[in-house]
Amino acid sequence: MEKNDFFNIFKELGISKETILDISYETGLIKRKRIIDASDILFALCIESSNGVVSLNDIAAQIELSSGASVCKQAVWKKINDRCIVFFKKVLERIILNKISKDDYDNFKLSAQFNRILVQDSTIINLPVRLYEFYSGVSNQNTKSCNARIQGIYDILNEQFVSFSIDKYSKNDLAAAPELHLEKGDLSLRDRGYLINDEIQRHINVGADCIYRYKNKMCLLDAVTEKPIDLLDLLEKSQKLDLEIKLSNKDRTLVRLVAAPISEDIANIRRMKAKKEKKINFQRNI
Repeated sequence: MEKNDFFNIFKELGISKETILDISYETGLIKRKRIIDASDILFALCIESSNGVVSLNDIAAQIELSSGASVCKQAVWKKINDRCIVFFKKVLERIILNKISKDDYDNFKLSAQFNRILVQDSTIINLPVRLYEFYSGVSNQNTKSCNARIQGIYDILNEQFVSFSIDKYSKNDLAAAPELHLEKGDLSLRDRGYLINDEIQRHINVGADCIYRYKNKMCLLDAVTEKPIDLLDLLEKSQKLDLEIKLSNKDRTLVRLVAAPISEDIANIRRMKAKKEKKINFQRNI
């Protein structure tokens, strides 16, 4: 990717080179104008990381190729520090903030009953096979691949990351879910990969709220009789639901179940995603 194309993507996200420079000064990555510019560091690290294994020599070479500034690996090494990590986090925070529409953001701000709105998600990155012992991954009789899982927790109201970690691939979202530090007045937004019945009860015990998407084959109980309910049957009778039910954990946690139809376009996207995930899981098990 060319440098101009790279920063055009950032421009579409509402982040200019001037903004990147301001963030570099704010985080202390750049204290005064030097040969190495903050945008050069951002571009070089992103491009080289996407190509696989990154070395200081590769980053220095990329900076020289894209900017014409001749730098040595020692100069790059001095910049790849804790301030550089904070710089990247701040850039990512700004991207997330700019992806939220103004109306949605104003609605979040109006949610005075919440002190924090925590969004947690993870992604998987490929690593060199030689790191398999440290990060694990997927292997079969013929091949082996090394992966790591990045976990991020972002507070929408306070516009900052609460946690950011790189873990073993084997540490899935279910294992990471109980590690979320909760405070009274929190609202957590996580996908079904983090859904554990006792995790919902943990929110209630702390005085926090949470929203999850329904996980297939969950056992849901009638709030009065505590007998299993047939969710599909209820949805066939009424496309919209808003009722209290109980979970099948030992505490019989009382929760609110809400269901509403989605557009056909979104439904098709979810079907394609489900088929893709099913195919990937099948290939991993071969």
